[in-house]
Amino acid sequence: MRQRTRRAVLDAALSLWSRDFSAPLGDIADRAQVSRSTLHRYFPDRQALVDAALVDAIETIERVSEKATANCATAAEELDALMRAMVDVGDLILFLFSDTDRFTGNPHWDSDDEDEQELATLITRAQQEGALADDVAPDWAVGCFYSLVFAAASSISAGTLPRHRAADLAVRTFLHGLANR
Repeated sequence: MRQRTRRAVLDAALSLWSRDFSAPLGDIADRAQVSRSTLHRYFPDRQALVDAALVDAIETIERVSEKATANCATAAEELDALMRAMVDVGDLILFLFSDTDRFTGNPHWDSDDEDEQELATLITRAQQEGALADDVAPDWAVGCFYSLVFAAASSISAGTLPRHRAADLAVRTFLHGLANR
């Protein structure tokens, strides 16, 4: 029961804060269907909830990304699966990246470029396999990849596209827009 309540509060916070980071704790408690005092038993203040949501979002994205790409045979399949997995957790993407300064100074925010470097390496593999044009700088393609994930997540959040359609469009735009001609 305790884990379920904690999960409900985290999910509510991530959902609300992906759209409005100024949403008050009372709104989060309402969304989680718990009292404010219950929320405060789990997270004594806003910063404790922000920290927990930050850690949870990062861990979830890593977990779904690894799971999605585990059985891919080619770099293009891996890029497709990775993009779809990230679009599926679009609220987390919006929470983490809507405001690039939101987590500056937070000890749980690791702003190193390891993930970007891994994606650049994957893009280079896709270029070597002939799936992506080799005249596109991997760093530029990384920016395109993340921009498309963010655009898809934003469209889903705004209600302008259903999740599956947004994922299809993001993948199609990335893989075919940068395709080897």
